[in-house]
Amino acid sequence: MKKIWESIAKDLWIVLLDILAVNAAYFLALLLRFYVNFEFRPTVSYYLTDWLRFTPFYTVLSIAIFAAWRLYGGMWRFAGLNDMNRIIGANLCTVVLQIVGTALFIRRMPITYYLLGAVLQFLFITLIRFGYRILLVEKKKVAGRNTPTVPSMVIGAGETARKAIHHLEDTPFRATVVFDEKSAGKTLDGVGIVGDFEKALSSVRAVFIADPNLSAEKRKEIRDACDTAGIELQDYTGYLSNLGGRIPTSSLLDLVEGPVTLIIDGDEKKYESGEEAIKSLRDRYDIKSISGAKIELAKPSSSAYVGYDAWAQQHKEQTGEDVSFF
Repeated sequence: MKKIWESIAKDLWIVLLDILAVNAAYFLALLLRFYVNFEFRPTVSYYLTDWLRFTPFYTVLSIAIFAAWRLYGGMWRFAGLNDMNRIIGANLCTVVLQIVGTALFIRRMPITYYLLGAVLQFLFITLIRFGYRILLVEKKKVAGRNTPTVPSMVIGAGETARKAIHHLEDTPFRATVVFDEKSAGKTLDGVGIVGDFEKALSSVRAVFIADPNLSAEKRKEIRDACDTAGIELQDYTGYLSNLGGRIPTSSLLDLVEGPVTLIIDGDEKKYESGEEAIKSLRDRYDIKSISGAKIELAKPSSSAYVGYDAWAQQHKEQTGEDVSFF
């Protein structure tokens, strides 16, 4: 309860906007239903009285529901899908509250009142929270139009490529074309995908590889083509592919100071420290589960690290040093 009050206090201005939104939504619903010829129909004016009687209770309970769904205290300039899911859940709860509360303690209101009120309230609550982010995005776009950018090509049409496109938005580079032979003719995050590499290369000044499944041979061809054309090339495969939340085995074992037990293919082996356990590993593993000082490891899928292998090989060719995955 204390945390709920603290979150409300931090977002007091949003709370005030919510109070206005939840009441204005259902008031407007009545107006849309019964406001005719510049007046509210006198024969159903009692609906306005009923709305006003229920307003104080609905306001307090709605704010409590929003707080319970963690709609306060958030960093709304980074609002995303999880925030939208909470907004939907909170609004559904308030719709039930509005229907049950008015039907049991006031009177059953018209169906259009509930439907229009629910839709308007959802739109208002969403706009209050996502409006700030929308303004920031538009401000960024306007500023970007006045800033010189480097037209760039992203190679790949998967999740890593999508991350690359967003990553480039915070740099002087802008993805103007995506290259992927299998997805040619489609778009990725609004950027057109082409299947002709040579043609696309002539229209950009930088290339970013973001395809974990691209072979080392294909990477070499792309690098040679970029060197010949004098175009900058960066390989984002290893960097961006690791932004999905995977914890490297070594990063976890580095934190283990005391004895640890590794379970690989059902076989358990004890080590005096995480450092000793790291030295014993001769292959790459994903962390399957953790139970106390026991860590179960599993071999990654056959395609999970295809891009990493090529990236590591390329790194070795360029620097003469091996990449340590542990």
